[in-house]
Amino acid sequence: MSGPVATSHDIIGDIHGRYDRLESLMRLLGYEHDGVSFVPPTGHRALFLGDLIDPKPGHHQPGGVKSTLHAVKMMVDRGHADVILGNHELNAICFHTLGPDGRPLRHHGHRNVRTHQGTLDDFPDHEDPQGEWRSLWMPWLKRVPLSLDLGYLRAVHACWHPEHLAYLADKSLEDDGFLLAASSKANPEGEAIEAVLKGIDIPLPPGYSYSDNSGISRRHFRARWWEHPQPGVTCAALVFPADGRMPELPVDPAALHVIPGYPDDAPPVFFGHYFKPVGQKPAPEQDNIVCLDHGASVGGPLAAYQWQGERKLKMEHFVEAV
Repeated sequence: MSGPVATSHDIIGDIHGRYDRLESLMRLLGYEHDGVSFVPPTGHRALFLGDLIDPKPGHHQPGGVKSTLHAVKMMVDRGHADVILGNHELNAICFHTLGPDGRPLRHHGHRNVRTHQGTLDDFPDHEDPQGEWRSLWMPWLKRVPLSLDLGYLRAVHACWHPEHLAYLADKSLEDDGFLLAASSKANPEGEAIEAVLKGIDIPLPPGYSYSDNSGISRRHFRARWWEHPQPGVTCAALVFPADGRMPELPVDPAALHVIPGYPDDAPPVFFGHYFKPVGQKPAPEQDNIVCLDHGASVGGPLAAYQWQGERKLKMEHFVEAV
């Protein structure tokens, strides 16, 4: 981390190209735009939790992805902000990278194209090697770190998993070999980056499935990875966010070993990714755990937390822009 020491870290959830929300939030946080980028109040520093790109279908703000990327990169370049990678950035890198077989590392099927379409629309030159997307944003995104550990504060897009983070510590998406391996969760590299950027998936009992927010049928659910679940815990108790579609049936005990847990006395950790219900009041998941994705991607609020050194997170430090 470069730049002046911050007395307040303004930690910002998933933007997904909603630059209008970002402008509103930065004003609420006391930042001013000097014609180049947002400038923080004295002693403040921003931290972006990834998923800067890919607005949800039907919620694209033309130019929003491009404006968001420019704003965040310029703040980072000026020493006013930090940023970590989200799964949508990883997906985009793979979408635009060919493997040794000449095929994209992320399949260009209907579902993946639809998810990425808002970003493609903002960069009509995305297939041009000399265009802005490939010459500026692809190289920059490959350099964005997967997590941030300041000792007193931690940030990751989806799951703070010490074992996987340690494995990934010396890896870089600028390494073509690592990127290729990370594009498949069948490899250790892919397994690790999948957990860190997408969270921990737990299988539902045999015969159960549900449709997620995108209408995709799922046989696994995202777990509360910071918990220390005991045998007998139910799917309904372990899912995150809470979801009434989950059965009150016990999770297979053999699946629980993948949940890392998070100590009560560890530094606060901030993450996004999980698309908490729009309208749900911001609150910590526990005293040192908070998710800041409150559905800006579908017109919900863009959420932030103004962290000022507290070990126990405070309700009054949440800020939302609608």
